[in-house]
Amino acid sequence: MTRSALERPDASWKRFVVEHGHRASAHDLAFILQRPVEEISRLRATGACSKGAGRKNFMALFQLWHGREPEESDWPPPRKVRCGEYEWQAPELALLASLVGRLGKTEIAQTLTAHLQLLTNDPAACRSAGAVQNAISRIGMQSADVVGGITTADAGKEIGSLAIVNQAIHKGDLRPMRVGRRWVIPHDAWTAWKGRRVFPPDGYVPLATLKKQLSIRSDKLSEFARMGHVPTAIRCNPYGTGLPSTQFGTWYIAPEVASGLIADRHAGQPMPWHGKPIGDNLRVTYRLWQSRQHPARCRTCTDIWGQRGAPKTFEDYAERYPPLAHGAKRHLTLPWNPGLLVAEVAQKAGCSVAQVRRAIENGTLSATTQGRTTFVTRTDATRWISRGTPAGDTQKSWISLETAQQRYLFTSRDLKGFMASGALKSKTGTHGAMRGIVYVSKAQCAKLREEIGFTEQEAARRAKITVAQLQDALRGVDWRGTGAIPLATVQAVIKRLHASPGYSIAEAARAIGKDAAWVEDRIRDGTVRPLRTRHAPGRLYLSEPMIQRLRTEVIAPRAQTVPQVGWLRLGGAALEAGVTAATIIKWATAGELERTRGPNGWRYAHDAVRTRAQAYWQTSRFHRATPPVWLRSATVT
Repeated sequence: MTRSALERPDASWKRFVVEHGHRASAHDLAFILQRPVEEISRLRATGACSKGAGRKNFMALFQLWHGREPEESDWPPPRKVRCGEYEWQAPELALLASLVGRLGKTEIAQTLTAHLQLLTNDPAACRSAGAVQNAISRIGMQSADVVGGITTADAGKEIGSLAIVNQAIHKGDLRPMRVGRRWVIPHDAWTAWKGRRVFPPDGYVPLATLKKQLSIRSDKLSEFARMGHVPTAIRCNPYGTGLPSTQFGTWYIAPEVASGLIADRHAGQPMPWHGKPIGDNLRVTYRLWQSRQHPARCRTCTDIWGQRGAPKTFEDYAERYPPLAHGAKRHLTLPWNPGLLVAEVAQKAGCSVAQVRRAIENGTLSATTQGRTTFVTRTDATRWISRGTPAGDTQKSWISLETAQQRYLFTSRDLKGFMASGALKSKTGTHGAMRGIVYVSKAQCAKLREEIGFTEQEAARRAKITVAQLQDALRGVDWRGTGAIPLATVQAVIKRLHASPGYSIAEAARAIGKDAAWVEDRIRDGTVRPLRTRHAPGRLYLSEPMIQRLRTEVIAPRAQTVPQVGWLRLGGAALEAGVTAATIIKWATAGELERTRGPNGWRYAHDAVRTRAQAYWQTSRFHRATPPVWLRSATVT
């Protein structure tokens, strides 16, 4: 204070009350003038106060008396206006305004309650959330206002996608702060994040829009793009496009590439990602292979990985695993199981253990020895049981080297190499005509040939045809077209080559002594039916039973009458009767329907069809079936 109230004469404060105290708060005047409230009230009760000055608040009175604006420490303690409620003063409202946008209503209420309790020295003083909300409204502010940032909801509205904002927060690209129940992104961080968004070049189309045209239902397209399998694909992070986005962004490709992919898909051409390894799948199979890795004594794994051995790193695994066959991949990730014990095989086959051991010794049943234990795989055991559990003691289980060369197309050098390595068991005959002849296990020869397969040259030589003819024949059998050709496929080709090809139209005509036109007429009138082969669908042929029909037709031809008007063909008769063609044939075969043979099939009498149809529909048990129109009209009439 510039001048103490006690140093003023009494006339000074009385004159101040008279000039400015009309309708002013007596407590405010008493606090400013340092006079008792009763004394102020008695002076104003005399009616001496000037009414033209108007009502003045604490701040105006303080400034008139002291010549300056009051500081926070110059304000009196808030007064209790009613039970549990205190008046709002300008310093508290200023504090409230500074907290709006930085804290929620609950946090603001807690802060103002602590401040009010400190000023009033009243532990029961409180500012509720409702009182805070009302005070915010009175000062012209809103509780939804934020300071120094933008809410995530407003940010989503700005870019047209709240999901993109949430994804950026989840990945750590945006770090919001909590304001009450809202998350607020600082303006600087929001501006910087928008500046890092990548927009697609002009004309580029979203890759996701091609899913339906490429017949893809999953989200693999974005994964293929990330692996570089989609040409010209560029990952963008635009906003305001109205299109959905993923955690990896939105991929766009050039329009000409998109058109080319769709055209190739409709033409049945492979897509750029077909046959390419997928990184995520490789990582999953790598972890599975590591957890189930078979011991070093597993011969199958040794054969699969070859001389380089098992991969030591994921990069080596990713390079060598994709080209493997499906069966090899499945073996690598299967839980380690060396197979069945000899006793288990005997129990499963219902034979003695000695018979199983003899089969293993003779090579009829394959087995592996680990330490002192012998194991048989479940596959080999199942195949051995399906062959009748041969022990390999009979002559049928052994073939000579010449027979093995002829049957399995091994050379003499191949067979001698197998015997030297122990892969093929052999024995020498000692009695009669077998003396001195070397025999090998037939089952082992078959297994070796199945494992090794044939090259195209070997298979063609085995079938006694050229390589070009073999390639054409392979299209008609079930062969995957890669790797070595298995023995079963070669045998199927040979069987098909030696099978009866049937008679062509011209050959059938020569065989029965007629011309080709006569044979074609018999095909049209239904006397014979030609066949087609799957490997040559363009070739029609007649089988031997069809040739016998033609010979019978030549010896005893059936009368070919020309139907008169009123005769229906099979389809027309079925439509007229409202039944299937099979039902018409059934009626005719049973003699219930008159028919005659025409030049190109059977004809059925129109009246007879209607008569039989009337009898049929009178006793039909199918309530939901619809009779023909002519029959419904006759019934109504």
